[in-house]
Amino acid sequence: MLNKVKELIKKHNITIAAHYYEKDEIFDLADLTGDSLELAKKTSSLKNPLIFCGVKFMGESAKILNPDIDVYMPRLSDCSMARMAEEAKVENNIKTLKENNIDFIPITYINSTAKTKAIVAENGGLTCTSSNAQKIIEWALAQNKRIFFLPDKNLGRNIANRLGITSAIIGEENWQDATMICFDGHCSVHQLFMPEHVEFYKERFPDIKIVVHPECSPEVVKLADFAGSTSQILNYVKENPTTPMAIGTEFNFVNRMKNEINPNIYVLSSTKPECPSMNETTLEELYKLLKAIDEGKDYNKIEVDPKIAKYAKTALQRMMELS
Repeated sequence: MLNKVKELIKKHNITIAAHYYEKDEIFDLADLTGDSLELAKKTSSLKNPLIFCGVKFMGESAKILNPDIDVYMPRLSDCSMARMAEEAKVENNIKTLKENNIDFIPITYINSTAKTKAIVAENGGLTCTSSNAQKIIEWALAQNKRIFFLPDKNLGRNIANRLGITSAIIGEENWQDATMICFDGHCSVHQLFMPEHVEFYKERFPDIKIVVHPECSPEVVKLADFAGSTSQILNYVKENPTTPMAIGTEFNFVNRMKNEINPNIYVLSSTKPECPSMNETTLEELYKLLKAIDEGKDYNKIEVDPKIAKYAKTALQRMMELS
């Protein structure tokens, strides 16, 4: 099957993009790899068809930023965090902020639907990724605005703690007084990591470094030696290739770094922290898609409503200009 996959990729001059969280069987086939920000940049200038191996919002973003190419996905897998930010709920939250006369800029994590990005852009906002969230938020604060951050409350609160500003989840007590007002969403994978996991490793390995993604809870991030985006974690590991580490992020990514860079890496949880949506993309699903393309079928082809795409592109481009 692997040889057939490679033959069809070459036959149709297709570029394969894969997020760091993908299975090795997919990641090893990719022409382009990276985190959300890196892949948004790398795919925006492509001229040939793209198969994006990730979750649906990533494929949507690639199509929005590069509308002239065909974008496909082996699986149209939804991100659970993106689903939490239901459009009606986001619009209702924005309405509540306006009714309370709060002067704010909405910032949506790239882990959101195209419709959510469009709503944010229509209200003067933009997107961010975990790589550039602090920079985007600092820009918004420089406009003397408060921030409505969605959908990930943990990333929002962690950046707020880093910058020394107040934060609260919308609807909580005294949220009207917070500088960073967060939507009540989270990542199902990064919610798995707990303070007791940090304590477990620190007790047994006094010299171990705790490395986590800022989608983890503030309680976990406060105990970490390093917190950063997926690409920032990768760079940290490369800079410390022999240091014992317990890493709190998605399993495929952590396991790959352990096998290829630093054998002294542990997974910071008592359960296997796999992203179920990312793991839906398999070699079999990729082959199924390539056969459909070979037969002239528009199977799992990404299309975005033009009106939604227009505003969502504005949100993404505002981010790109500041990155």
